[in-house]
Amino acid sequence: MFESKRRALIFMVLSFILAAIAGMLFYNKYQQLNSDLGKMTDVYFAGKNIPSRQIIKPDDVVAVEIPNRYVTDGHILSLEQLENQVSIIPLKEGDLITHNILKPDTELTADGKRLVELLTDNGNVHFDDELEYLDRVDIIVSHSFEDDPVTELFMRDVPVHKIINDDEGLRGVALEVSTEDAPELIHMQNYADYLRVLKSGAAESEKVETKKESDEEDHEVAEEKKDEEPSDNTEDQKSKEEKTDKTKDETKKKNNDK
Repeated sequence: MFESKRRALIFMVLSFILAAIAGMLFYNKYQQLNSDLGKMTDVYFAGKNIPSRQIIKPDDVVAVEIPNRYVTDGHILSLEQLENQVSIIPLKEGDLITHNILKPDTELTADGKRLVELLTDNGNVHFDDELEYLDRVDIIVSHSFEDDPVTELFMRDVPVHKIINDDEGLRGVALEVSTEDAPELIHMQNYADYLRVLKSGAAESEKVETKKESDEEDHEVAEEKKDEEPSDNTEDQKSKEEKTDKTKDETKKKNNDK
């Protein structure tokens, strides 16, 4: 009985020693991996779908830790780097946010341009279609400035510079207009009865106009050919008549000689 207890004690001591050795080996391996990877740093991903040209807010993103060895200059490392920034492309939930897809919210294509927001909050603005960044729109206004109601095309092919969405969908857009046109657009927004924003098919219109011009050119060429054909026929007829007259003169001359 005493011998069996002694053997059990020896096995327990050996198991403790082996467990300690295994723990030390695991800890050393863990330390080695940590030293290879380095410390962890937060980078930012889209926490939900973010439309292009919409200001990125803190609740639009989520932080994910990655090892320092994988962090590059393109990563966003703090929320301050996202302040007043927009993405130039639509982002889906889970997309990594990097510096090369961000632009300041106020960036315009030219110095003489201004951004004017049209929002459905005003109650007199209506969008007929979903819009995206760089779409072009026509603005139809209805007003009664001179007592009689008037509905007219106010602006044409205005570029959309930013999309403003909320939980219910499209809330508004920011349009890029010239400095001269900005006060007029704001005046209409404030005092017109109704503004309707229509998606413009500018590219298709250009194709149609090009086709029309091509058809007109073909028609003109055809008309010129028609004008030329009678002229050629007339010349041939004249040539034949001259030959006939010459033959008659020769025959008459021969008869006189006889």
